[in-house]
Amino acid sequence: MSAAKLRSPQAVIGPVDHLRTVTDEQQTAPVTVAGLCEDFAPGCESAVDPLEIASALEFEGLGDQAAKLRYGYRDVFALAQDMYFRVPRQPAEPEAPPDPWQGSKLRPALHGLLYGLPGVFFPAAIGLLAGPGILVTLIVALLVAWSAGQGLAYFGYTRLGRTMDMNEARRVMRFALAGGLAVVTIAMAVTGHLVHATGSVMLFGAGEGVYMLGAGVLMVLGTERWLLAALAPGVLGSAAYLALGRPPSLTHPTWALLAATPVLALALAIVFTRTPGQGFIQLPDSTEWIGALPAMAFGLVAAGLLTFPIAVGPHGHGGVNIGALLAALPLSLSMGAAEWSLLWYRRRTQRLLRETTQTRVFAVKSRLALVTALLQYLAVAVVLIALTVGVAVAAGIVEFKLDYLPQLASYLALGGAMFLALMVMAMGLRIFPLVASAIALAFAIVARDLGVLAQIVAYTELFLVMGIYAAVMLGRAVRHAY
Repeated sequence: MSAAKLRSPQAVIGPVDHLRTVTDEQQTAPVTVAGLCEDFAPGCESAVDPLEIASALEFEGLGDQAAKLRYGYRDVFALAQDMYFRVPRQPAEPEAPPDPWQGSKLRPALHGLLYGLPGVFFPAAIGLLAGPGILVTLIVALLVAWSAGQGLAYFGYTRLGRTMDMNEARRVMRFALAGGLAVVTIAMAVTGHLVHATGSVMLFGAGEGVYMLGAGVLMVLGTERWLLAALAPGVLGSAAYLALGRPPSLTHPTWALLAATPVLALALAIVFTRTPGQGFIQLPDSTEWIGALPAMAFGLVAAGLLTFPIAVGPHGHGGVNIGALLAALPLSLSMGAAEWSLLWYRRRTQRLLRETTQTRVFAVKSRLALVTALLQYLAVAVVLIALTVGVAVAAGIVEFKLDYLPQLASYLALGGAMFLALMVMAMGLRIFPLVASAIALAFAIVARDLGVLAQIVAYTELFLVMGIYAAVMLGRAVRHAY
């Protein structure tokens, strides 16, 4: 090896060169430890351990030699420990994470329309359907489809949340769609046989179930705008049929337009659940089945709470329940407002989690946010009920009576209870809402001889119980990790 190479600075750094390096560092470093703390203040304030400060010092070239020669410490770790205790902890706030609940402001309103528009089909169906068992068949179709739809949505959202794989979600939803269609078909066949329903009644009930299942698939996949195209034939045909006074000459065209809606919804659901290869369908795993059962049961009970007053009439022994019919449509429309209020509440509590350092303060503020979200939903529900009643009276469909007010109030309480139930279920609390709703439905059934009074008591108590439960459970910060 040549002498020139030995003397090369790149080859070796001798003692003189090392001391020169330390001297150069000392010329740029603060003279005192206090000055060093000031220069490294952001790192010292946010450090959770002296090692973090030591790493920052070494990264800037202040090693053991500098700590000893410049500041009189045995090594950089001793210097870092002294700086750690000199500077009080004031960690900088992390950047706010992206809002997972931020979405289109029009989507909840669109969902409200999609929930409510099918209600136009039923007045038109009154002039098209004939024979025994009409009400029973339609109610059974609603119960079965609502329950199956809740399970379908649970499978889709759960698989999408666990895997973040849209193709897997599509495959498991195609399985759920096939299963739901089989259940609806069997339910209609059994119900039709028991109540001797006509073929047209059974087909209308089956179409009701098919539409709800197809709509559930499209909503989970975020393609609900296509549902407007599927709804258009049925809504426009029903509206024209009603506006023209149900003329017999439009019976067959109206039937064709009504049938087009579930057919289109099903076709769109099949199209949007297609996946490239890797299997046609995918079965849910055991944990998904276990989680879906409460969701399906809640859908069944919720549909029962909504339709039971219509089925038993105002006095519990049959008859047309005008108050319940006037409240059912706006309550369906109000689900869009429920979704909007729920998203508002989730965004608000996520901000509180970042801004609040005391659990008691968070509990108070989150409960105030819960009350605000509930009042927002109830305000929209009241407006929708008032508009529905006003339109029905102005169109001459009904003559408003004060006797309808208790029924409307009970449905408003039911809407508030369902909103609270959906909110706590979104936080992972699924059993209590199911049990409370089932008890309320059981009471309404057992006490049906009391007529509207039984419904008022059942729905009001459910509203109060769900309100107390939601206030207690959602005041805990841990629940908002869901």
